[in-house]
Amino acid sequence: MDELIHIKNSSYSEYESLLLRRDMLKKEAFAYDRNYIKEFGDKILKVFEMKLSCIRKKKEISFCQTILNHGGTFDQEELKRFIEAEMEDYNKQLKQMIEENVAAKKGEFVSEIDLLEIKKTYRKLAKQIHPDINPKTTEFPELLELWNRIVIAYDCNNLKDIKELEVLVAEAIESLGIGKIEIEIPDIYEKIAEVEAEIVKIRNTDPYLYKYILEDRNAKNEKNRELDEEYSSYKDYEEQLDELLNGIKGEIGGM
Repeated sequence: MDELIHIKNSSYSEYESLLLRRDMLKKEAFAYDRNYIKEFGDKILKVFEMKLSCIRKKKEISFCQTILNHGGTFDQEELKRFIEAEMEDYNKQLKQMIEENVAAKKGEFVSEIDLLEIKKTYRKLAKQIHPDINPKTTEFPELLELWNRIVIAYDCNNLKDIKELEVLVAEAIESLGIGKIEIEIPDIYEKIAEVEAEIVKIRNTDPYLYKYILEDRNAKNEKNRELDEEYSSYKDYEEQLDELLNGIKGEIGGM
């Protein structure tokens, strides 16, 4: 079953190796992102919530200033509707951050033995139905769905799921009657160059670069200090906005 595909291109082995390398780096980046959130997530959320509080107050000030400029009447319900509409996207972002923070903290320890088995199984399955390696995968929804589930299991270090998917892939290949196929990857040298460029990009951008913070105690201390300072800055700004908002509301009330 491992030798499902016969490739005509002489550079195929290089292409395959680069694809697997790219996928491994993506997986590492995913892990660094989760560990980064686990390390700094609470403070990042705290800063973001304070930032949203400032944004909300600025929008309240804008609403109230408009009323004051036009001599209108303050309506609490109208203000509430306005703020809810204006803050909708921000609140969705906050909700997503909270969910990611919870997920990162729930992440379970995975042994080296299990990690090796996950990697081994992934490599086997990738050689069988990776869409970039086996074009047949995109022709069959069943295979494409299985591949998407494999990627999730691989990223999340879920040994149980990926081993179950190994069985499901074998069954799907058999039931679909896909025997040994012979293909030739067009423009393989261009594709190799594209994957090489992807690898460089992954290794030089976040979240992969988080590794240099996570692996350095001084860098972690500096990041914590930056987050504390950012929170204090927003806190001071919030107090200024409160003072301004209360002043405008007082003028409206005195009209």
